[in-house]
Amino acid sequence: MDTRALLSLVTVADTASFSRAAARLGFTQSAVSQHVAGLERSAGTLLLTRRPAVVPTPAGLEYLRHARAILAHEQAAHAAVARATGRDAEAPVTVAVTPAAEHLVAAAGPLAAVLVLDTTDAASALESGRADLAVVDGVAAPGDPLPGSSPDVAVRLVRESPVAVLLPADHPLSGRPGLDLTSLTEARWLDTSRVACSTAELASVARLALRRGTAYTGTTPAVVASLVRAGHGLAGAPLTAAVPDGLALVPVVAPRLVYRVEVRIHSTARAAVRLAADGVREAAGP
Repeated sequence: MDTRALLSLVTVADTASFSRAAARLGFTQSAVSQHVAGLERSAGTLLLTRRPAVVPTPAGLEYLRHARAILAHEQAAHAAVARATGRDAEAPVTVAVTPAAEHLVAAAGPLAAVLVLDTTDAASALESGRADLAVVDGVAAPGDPLPGSSPDVAVRLVRESPVAVLLPADHPLSGRPGLDLTSLTEARWLDTSRVACSTAELASVARLALRRGTAYTGTTPAVVASLVRAGHGLAGAPLTAAVPDGLALVPVVAPRLVYRVEVRIHSTARAAVRLAADGVREAAGP
């Protein structure tokens, strides 16, 4: 199957320009225009508006969703063939890692390329062949793997620790032996999504509507600690995390949740990838 037309359509949509898409792909602008026009004839409808801006139409958005999936499957197929035939044996290892686990990939080897992505994108990068190895983290029930793994991917546990609540040391709940998240739905939480045990994850996995206030979209634990210390809201954290001055870490006893870090590789991964996965696990310590 010739997927160049689909690639042209996706690139035009991503760059909002036929000329920029042509430059990125190394095609002529005329070829890109012909690719998109051919797809539109086949679909029987306009997929992209041209003026005043290049924007997907409602039909185009649906078409693009399927086009991206087809291109991802094609990329995954090429990667699978490369693994099966050994053609990737000498290629450098590419690691996809979530922001909270980025510090673990230093042991993956000096030749490794590192893609820092959110959990869903990191898992997708492994599935599509963009990455040889994925290091992902998230909140789950004890013993449960994180979602988003396919049958041909081997999941190796790196670390699992109880979830806790980070709060100011003078907070009325700081001296408790444990906390029930269901009793904290009216408390003010930081609105975090890219740090370990983020509020978004806690709310999703525990199926609770946590009241969120100040938003932090970064990945630095020290910033989270400063915001909690300043009274902007509570935050989740692994119970094993270091506790900064002026703060307390109280374990969550209900519902039972753990913070989990996993290494994922294809079951047919080459030796260099397996060695990199072992390096990540060793970097995490006991």
